[in-house]
Amino acid sequence: MTEPRPMSAVVEGLPTKSAKIKALIAEGYLRTDVARFLSINYQHVRKVLEDAGIRDGLQIGASPDAPKPRRDRERMEVQLLVDAGFIRLGLWTSIEGRIQLETAAPRIPGVYAFVIAGQVIYRSGHSTQKTSSRINLQIIEELAAGRVVEIYLATPEPAEWNGLPVNMAAGLEEGLIQKFRPPWNVRSATG
Repeated sequence: MTEPRPMSAVVEGLPTKSAKIKALIAEGYLRTDVARFLSINYQHVRKVLEDAGIRDGLQIGASPDAPKPRRDRERMEVQLLVDAGFIRLGLWTSIEGRIQLETAAPRIPGVYAFVIAGQVIYRSGHSTQKTSSRINLQIIEELAAGRVVEIYLATPEPAEWNGLPVNMAAGLEEGLIQKFRPPWNVRSATG
């Protein structure tokens, strides 16, 4: 199996972002990688592919012999989080196309991890932060496909450094995103 051509070579001479998106996907690149390379959001990539009738999978349009999608991130298994002290909070559920947690989340700052089939796919922080519409759509798609989306939570205690407050939850979230680059974290594409 051959490696995919460099992204810059794939898009060379293509006049529009839509053409570039389609060419990169056909080459076998992941949607998140395409968004990062073109400096656009994931939803833009998704819309172009949907408008083109490309609805299934992450590398639709590629021939059966096309290279596998590139994975530049280290996979993060949920057991690593559990061993570090994360607890299983519950599941996302969908009722009439709207998602909700099966249990109430605590109202204290924390780091949330969304997990599918034992793999961390998204990290979020702070109890007051709402899940974005992009993530809502992805959760709905996963639930509609019959997959279970679990939520794990860590609530590290605040700390001090030289008498100054340190938000341990924010630091933990950022560190995990930078190291593991979960697929649904948009900023993981730029880290």
